[in-house]
Amino acid sequence: MEHTELLVVGGGPVGLSAALWAAKYGLKCVLVERHENPYHHPKARGVRTRAMELFGLLGVGEELRALAPADPEYGFVYCETLAGAEYGRTPAGGASFDQSPTSDTRIAQDQLETVLRRTVAERGGVVTRYGTAVEDIEQDDSGVSVTVVDTSTGARNVITADYVIAADGANSATRKALGIDCDGVDIGFWQSVYWHGDLAGAIDGRAAIQYLTADPEGGFVTVAPVDGHSRWVTFRMRGRDGHHPGQLTPEESRALIARAVGRDVNPEIISTATYLVSATVARQYRSGRVFLAGDAAHTFPPTGGFGLNTGVGDVHNLLWKIALTASGAASDALLDTYEAERRPIAQSNASWSADNAARFDAVWENIASGESPGDPITRQKAHLLAIQRDLGFRYGVADDYRELDLTAKVGRRAPYLRVTSYGEPTSSLHLFDGRITLLHRRDGGAWTDAARLLNERLKFPIEVVEVGAREFEVDEQAFADSYSLANESALLIRPDGHIAWRSDDQAGVELNDAVAALLVL
Repeated sequence: MEHTELLVVGGGPVGLSAALWAAKYGLKCVLVERHENPYHHPKARGVRTRAMELFGLLGVGEELRALAPADPEYGFVYCETLAGAEYGRTPAGGASFDQSPTSDTRIAQDQLETVLRRTVAERGGVVTRYGTAVEDIEQDDSGVSVTVVDTSTGARNVITADYVIAADGANSATRKALGIDCDGVDIGFWQSVYWHGDLAGAIDGRAAIQYLTADPEGGFVTVAPVDGHSRWVTFRMRGRDGHHPGQLTPEESRALIARAVGRDVNPEIISTATYLVSATVARQYRSGRVFLAGDAAHTFPPTGGFGLNTGVGDVHNLLWKIALTASGAASDALLDTYEAERRPIAQSNASWSADNAARFDAVWENIASGESPGDPITRQKAHLLAIQRDLGFRYGVADDYRELDLTAKVGRRAPYLRVTSYGEPTSSLHLFDGRITLLHRRDGGAWTDAARLLNERLKFPIEVVEVGAREFEVDEQAFADSYSLANESALLIRPDGHIAWRSDDQAGVELNDAVAALLVL
């Protein structure tokens, strides 16, 4: 029998991210994954800006950017075929470098998993069990007991853990074992072909994230670059009636590619896959000491690119809470805030992604009826520029994401700023990472004194940072525009970089009460 503080079930990008955060917070962690090797079919191909920020904090952001192809000029190109008539284009969009130190990055999921697996192995602090499946799970007030089986030998073992994160995918065996149902709808099935070939002549200089071509059978067939030049994935929607369409044969795959491209490109078929497309959210994210994350907690249609990215955000929200609770610095009730904060985000992203799929369909409905696709393409353009949804979401506050506002408000990620800290260039994101920060204007030492008194009884101390001091030198105008923090005012920033309290907005709440609320003491 083996014991650990945290057991992560699932070794995809979400589970591996959870393991890296666990190691960063000093938690003893074991990760089990039923597959020996990363899944090579590129189910996901993009990491949004916020997830790239988090990967940067984990120390792998630059490597992921280096592996990605150059950012394309266009987001989506709508056309009859790649070699045929074009109906319209939308820009790639994404955050500016005033809003974030990074940006959306086009990297295939197999590459992402390979980097994360290697990083977990190199960093240490995490025991990995690839080729290991969960067979049974039991828990009581003292912990969780998980029976696992080696998928190659059949050997069984029991791992006990203080906490478990289930990141074992849309068909999560852990979620089912816990009896947690999901709300939502099944939409259909993606039939996907991963292939190698030369499309330079058909693209004719129009580098894009995706090429959406007309499907004679209704809807669209998408051709998308995986590496920017020779690896591609082509997919279409089928089975909207709930009937599983099966896997595409090599002959069907080649015919689908030729029809979308508008010519035969002699593709080398690497693999095919068929996925259920759904928009669902688990009814609860916590069952005792077990927490759902990623696709185990929510599924979205791929029309929006928030599936993997929302999952990475889940574990970023959860791990600091587990770490502080495990250390005794916070109460167990802090762990309830994980569901309270992340489930509404998933509900919003699931709904938006499903609506996004309908907006894509509207383009092709206009084309099929002989109408101009211009209006639906224009409407879709606004929805695809999802910076607010990615960077500006707020915990505890409903948002329709119609207006771009990334300023410092309670519940939102503290805005990114370029910072000089003790003579070294860095970012505000790095300075706030992993600690409770009291950021304040110069005040003669009142905030420092207040924090010192609190720290005498806290197990996780507050770090006091003064704007303009050597640790936090910033451009005054940039700070004023993003933070609007008056003299003698302060912000309390959580270990995940989100703002917990503003003294000027919550004048009736004292720092002592704000910290108690943050840690649910």
